[in-house]
Amino acid sequence: MNLKEAFQAQNKLNSLLEFIRRYLSVNDNIMSVTEKHLRSKALAGQQDETIDCSNKEDEDFSADSLVTVWRMIIKEKEKLGLAIGWAKSAMDFNLDAAVDLNKSRRNFIETLECMAGQKSSHSLRKDAGKGYVFNNEGNQTPYYYDIDRIYTIDYDRNKIRGLLNELYREADALSIKIDGALLSATVDYEPQFDLYNRNDLIIEELLKREQGKF
Repeated sequence: MNLKEAFQAQNKLNSLLEFIRRYLSVNDNIMSVTEKHLRSKALAGQQDETIDCSNKEDEDFSADSLVTVWRMIIKEKEKLGLAIGWAKSAMDFNLDAAVDLNKSRRNFIETLECMAGQKSSHSLRKDAGKGYVFNNEGNQTPYYYDIDRIYTIDYDRNKIRGLLNELYREADALSIKIDGALLSATVDYEPQFDLYNRNDLIIEELLKREQGKF
């Protein structure tokens, strides 16, 4: 598989591990609940009854079996991670550093795009200000006045737009390089199950394989 497919496989393995972790974190899934209706103690001749009140999820996996499957999947994740590491080391550039660099570059592009679209403006608020003066009788009286709030750009928009164009070119060029590497790099890993299947169905298949060993 290529590196892009390997990352997709890695995401699937993570999804399976999280599915199991979440399933085992729900008390109803790992405990059986029974009620004993002690009718005979209340009235002679009545039959006692035991009722299963468990409320497990539809899959109803056993906790022990899921722990076993989790160990199987974590080993697969380890193998895949090592294979991805070898594929990356064979590249003529540092893929992780390139991805991180472009992420920072594109985050800053968003900020510069906002700056490039800013305009100087003003906002007039009628009678928003209040002052006091003394009238002819010497009494202090209020008066109201308008406030004009002015917003002035403190940077050169032309320079910002020029930098944006430069960053667009750099980000696009590096993205093309990264995409090419993801498709061309070979990862020495063979999936042990259908990566496109639902999590619960994959787990059921792995359980059947494990049970078949005995």
